[in-house]
Amino acid sequence: MNLHLLRTFAAVAEHQSFSRAAEAIHVSQPAVSKSVRELEQQLGLALLERQGGRVQLTEAGAALYDHARAIFALERAAEADIRERLQLGRGCLTVGASMTIASFMLPPLIAEYLQRYPSIDIRIISGNTGTIEQQVLDHELDVGLVEGPVEDARLERTLWREDELVVVAAADYPLPRDVTPAELAEHRWMVREEGSGTRAVTMPLLEQAGIKVKNLMEVGSIGALVESVAAGLGLAMISVEAVRDPLRLGRLRTVDVPSARFIRPLHRICLRNRPISPAVAAFTELIDAQRTTVSRE
Repeated sequence: MNLHLLRTFAAVAEHQSFSRAAEAIHVSQPAVSKSVRELEQQLGLALLERQGGRVQLTEAGAALYDHARAIFALERAAEADIRERLQLGRGCLTVGASMTIASFMLPPLIAEYLQRYPSIDIRIISGNTGTIEQQVLDHELDVGLVEGPVEDARLERTLWREDELVVVAAADYPLPRDVTPAELAEHRWMVREEGSGTRAVTMPLLEQAGIKVKNLMEVGSIGALVESVAAGLGLAMISVEAVRDPLRLGRLRTVDVPSARFIRPLHRICLRNRPISPAVAAFTELIDAQRTTVSRE
C-alpha cells in the first residue's frame, strides 16, 4: 500500500472534505481526488461516498481510516524515538571487556558516561580477550576493550591506553631480595587460562626478561589469581590496577626483576565498517579522550 496515497485519504477522512484536505496537506484539490481514486482502485473497494459537497466514509473506508491513524501514530512515535536517540535521551550500549579491564578500569568510565547520559541503557559483558573478540564479530557487542593481541582483519583496533604489569608474591613468600631471572624461573607461576589477554602478554614478557617458566598453575579468573598468589602458591605477573589494594594492605609484595619493566597496550575494538549509534559514538569519544600511556622512565 502506498503510504502517500493513504496519507491523502486520511486527510480527506479527517476533514470530511476534499478541499479542506487539500489545504491541510498543501496540494491541489484535483490531486487529492486523483490520489483517493487511485487508492480505491488499488484496493478494489470504495472508501468514500461523495454526496454533493459532503464526504462520508464507507464501512471499508472507516476501517482503513482507523488503520491509517494507527500507522501514522506509530510513524510519529518512531520519529520521536529517533530524535531522542540522536540527542542521547534514549539508547542502548553493550560493552565487552576482558577481565582486568572489566573489574578495575571500566567501572569509573561507565559511571562518568552515565553522569553525562543517564537515559542510556548499558550492558557490560566480561570475558577473556578471545571471547570478547568473537562477540564483537558476532554483533553481540557494540565495542570491546581487550588486553591481549587481536589480529582478525574484520576488526578495527585502536590503542586505548597502556597498562603496567608487575610481578607479585605473597608478603611472606620465601624469595631473596636480589633474585635473578634464572632463580625466578624455578618457582611456580600462576597464569590465566588459554585465551586470556594477560596470559598472551605475560609469557613473552617473562621470556624477554630471561625467566623461562617451567612450572605453571592455570587459574580461571583475575580474583582467583590474586588470591592464589596471596596464599603463597607461587608468583604471578598481573596488572598493577588489579593489585593496588592487596599491595596497600600488605597481602602481596612486588618482586623486582633486574633491568625489566613490563608495559602492555590495551585496545578498543569494534567491527570494521559497522555503523555506530550516537550512544556508541559518545562512549568511544569518552574513552578516547582518556587515552593514557605509562611513562617508561
